[in-house]
Amino acid sequence: MAKDKRCIITILHWASFLSLFHSSTCLVLNESLVKELEMRCPSLDGHVYENSVLLGARKAGKYDHMGNATDIESCTRLCCLSRNCHVAILHNNSCANLVCSSAKNCQIIPGSGTHVVKVRNVDTEDQEPVSETSGNGTAVVKSMITPNGIVENVLAVSSDPTDRRCEVGLKECNTNEICVPLGEKRRDGLCKCISGFHQSLVTGECIINDNVTTMFSKEHPTIASSSIESENNTLPSVTLVVSTAPPATDIVPPVPEIENTSPKPDKKLVVSVNNKTVYLTTGGQTYEKRVTLSAYAIGDSSEYKYKWILVKHPETDDSGYLSDANSQTITLSHLIQGVYIFKVNVTGPGAHGDAFGSVTVLPPKRINQPPKAVVIPASQEIKLPNSGVIVDGSSSTDDGEITSYRWEMVTAPLGYKLSEETAPALQLTDLVPGNYTIMLLVKDEEGLEGNTTTFLSVVKETDYRPTANAGGDQIVYLPQTEITLYGNASTDDHGIEEWEWIKGPKDSGKAVDMKDTRTPFLHLSNLEEGHYQFILRVTDGTGQLSEAPVSVYVQKPNMNIPKANAGEDMRIVLPNTTVILDGSQTTDVSANTHWLWKKLSGPSNVHFSKNDEVKVNVSGLTKGDYVFMLTTWNGDDPSKNSSNDVTVSVIQDKNVSPKANAGGDFSVTLPVSVIAVDGSQSSDDVSVTKWKWERDSTSLAAGMVINASDSSPVLMFTDVVAGVYVWKLTVWDDQGASSSDTVSIIVKDSIHHLDEVELLVRGDIGKLSYSQLSTLLQKLQLFLHTSDSAVDIHLICLTGLPYSGHVRLTFLAYAGKNIVRGPEVVTLLRHQINSESSELLDLPLISVDTVVCQNNCSGHGECIQSSRECRCQTWWMESFMRRHMGDGVQNCDWSVVYVFVTICFMAIALGLVIWGVIALIVRYFGGNTKPRRKPPRYSLLDNYEENTKLKTHMLNSLLDSGSESDSDAEVLFDSRKTKHKSDKQRNGYQKLTRIRT
Repeated sequence: MAKDKRCIITILHWASFLSLFHSSTCLVLNESLVKELEMRCPSLDGHVYENSVLLGARKAGKYDHMGNATDIESCTRLCCLSRNCHVAILHNNSCANLVCSSAKNCQIIPGSGTHVVKVRNVDTEDQEPVSETSGNGTAVVKSMITPNGIVENVLAVSSDPTDRRCEVGLKECNTNEICVPLGEKRRDGLCKCISGFHQSLVTGECIINDNVTTMFSKEHPTIASSSIESENNTLPSVTLVVSTAPPATDIVPPVPEIENTSPKPDKKLVVSVNNKTVYLTTGGQTYEKRVTLSAYAIGDSSEYKYKWILVKHPETDDSGYLSDANSQTITLSHLIQGVYIFKVNVTGPGAHGDAFGSVTVLPPKRINQPPKAVVIPASQEIKLPNSGVIVDGSSSTDDGEITSYRWEMVTAPLGYKLSEETAPALQLTDLVPGNYTIMLLVKDEEGLEGNTTTFLSVVKETDYRPTANAGGDQIVYLPQTEITLYGNASTDDHGIEEWEWIKGPKDSGKAVDMKDTRTPFLHLSNLEEGHYQFILRVTDGTGQLSEAPVSVYVQKPNMNIPKANAGEDMRIVLPNTTVILDGSQTTDVSANTHWLWKKLSGPSNVHFSKNDEVKVNVSGLTKGDYVFMLTTWNGDDPSKNSSNDVTVSVIQDKNVSPKANAGGDFSVTLPVSVIAVDGSQSSDDVSVTKWKWERDSTSLAAGMVINASDSSPVLMFTDVVAGVYVWKLTVWDDQGASSSDTVSIIVKDSIHHLDEVELLVRGDIGKLSYSQLSTLLQKLQLFLHTSDSAVDIHLICLTGLPYSGHVRLTFLAYAGKNIVRGPEVVTLLRHQINSESSELLDLPLISVDTVVCQNNCSGHGECIQSSRECRCQTWWMESFMRRHMGDGVQNCDWSVVYVFVTICFMAIALGLVIWGVIALIVRYFGGNTKPRRKPPRYSLLDNYEENTKLKTHMLNSLLDSGSESDSDAEVLFDSRKTKHKSDKQRNGYQKLTRIRT
């Protein structure tokens, strides 16, 4: 972040020094963006100052680099969202937000390649300027008044290399720097530039010594700079004076010279270079034309020598070609997008000067095209009562971005107005009949517009006359005297408002009772033999009328026996398995004729849709011949009937293999006693004759098939465990063709499997009665009963362990609707077992535990599910005291190390106790043995002189006997004697030699 910030400041510094020749242009921000930011930044200037810089340059304030903004609009938005930002600056797609030091320093002046937007005003002119540091220097902003009364801002940069600490030999300094030790015998030092280099005011890096002086025309602010090179190659102090005064037309009093302590050259040449800006061609990556850059020195002479140096170029492998580097004009070719900065040194007899020039290669100029407005649909017709429509303009396109939409009503019925005019989609409501012409105007970010129109035609709905339908003519056979006529089939496009039934003119005049004449249903009663005509009148909401007649014929009862006719014999081909039986050819039928169909023979059972109608649908046919019989009679006497048979032959041209259907994958949750897998939906063109279920090799092996269901359509198996079962169903038809299907059954553990409790009691499962089991469960509930709530036991599984005489019960304990945790149930029951309450049980209780072993083995092992034993970790073992004298729970409480140390201490303590006991026994019961006395170390004083004489006599005798030998005793004695003779007297007494006896 600091590096990016330094790059932005460097760019702005060069822009302010090298690019003031270009005139600035002013663009306008997007209106929608200005409106969006109006509330947060009310003082936002909507103008974009192109080719402009700030008067204060680097000292204008604090710059923050915004890497995620590459255009002026996003850069302006980020500046507005920041609370302290005043100016948004975009240079070469790099965004910087500026917090101004003062309003004067943030004045906008002409520059090059930089876009500037003023976002906020500086609150006060007296605000303390913001200091910027570059490298190891400190920047200080000052103000001064020139003799002509113009206020100028001065940026003074002084070097302060004391904080650039380093250690000799570690290469901690930058390029062209060396670590200078602070003392003769010290390894710590300061980073300083090597000979011939000085520290740059812009980047803080060590650059080659040279003096730069650039002068500009009076049309721009004057920038004067002086550079002083000291002998010790440290960064000099530089004073930069920026004047904002307008160009003077009259004589201006001379400006006092700035004191400069450094020596000046004999003659300083004023050199200028005209900067160039070129644009790439569309679709090109390089600028193919040649670009020339010329240097001009005042007092031009043919003896001047020119030397061009490339200072900066785009960082790519191929950045262009330079020719004539030692001439007044250089030629550049094959340039790529970016900025090229050159330095030219001009030397002559007794004169020297230099200047900087730049060539900026910009991306291709984009020719903005006006947006294209598109409205969908372009025209449409709306019929009332539909009075709403949506016109979509979001499909409009532009080579850039569309910034605004505006809808205008060109023509419309009088009084109709648009409700919303600036959205991409226009919604029109409450349309009235007429023609509408609506224009859509779209505008891009540069203000170009495009438009199109859409046409709407709103027409009134046509109200059609209703259509009356009184139904078909009816025949009534006496003694039936009632009938209902149905006129509900009458229709209208908006609905029928009124119904009316009247007698028609063709009526025979017979009396009849008419009921519900103002409804769609007319009920007639007390009919007589003859002809009746009725007319139905229907009226819609606009009063339009329609009529329809209907006739009712009342006849004497038909007492003849109908002659049944079941139709011609039929033949169908599989896979068709349905047929329609038609008895409409029966004669002498009447309204009270009865019909009855039944199957006389056939290879399979069939299904009648209805068997008491003239036409019936029969399904479920298979290969073979079927005989169906139709029986008919009139009236209420079924004995007076007639019958007729029809034969249906079902044949098979080509055998179609059966299609196995195992029913689809499904899942079940334990506990479950039996799992049923339905494969009965398997089908065949004739019939399925054989079924076979096989367990897949990837399926669990647990589970037992019951009732030989693996050869039936429905498979049933029990004793399942959690896991995945995969079964394969194979079906065959009568011709041996087969098909297979696979089904997967996922058996899930119960969500309460951790709370399931397993109880083992002594008893024979073959002799255990239901009453004994009920009593056992009731007593267990009594054991688990607490003062807070009663506990109910829900039995899950009851099994007998073969050859053991034990019965295993699996259950869940419920306290109301909540399940009691399994470990709590186990703890309560074990407590009851340890007490004498277990005697209350008729069946002796052997063990109680959770189905899933939940013993954490004291945190030092794992519980083996099969044996419920704890497998302890290394260096841990079971506590026998807790297991056999405590709660009897498997555990890993004891550390092997602690047990070993304890045993060692106990063995040592036991040994000490035994030794002490033996010592006591020997002391008190060892006999009259007296202990040997030690010789006295001292004698009485009365015998001192006698003892001294005796000792002296013995020594003299010893010396006389061994005077002629050179034994070790003699040498030892002589050495001791010599030593005694050398002893000095202390306190007037002679020290006597002590001889042990």
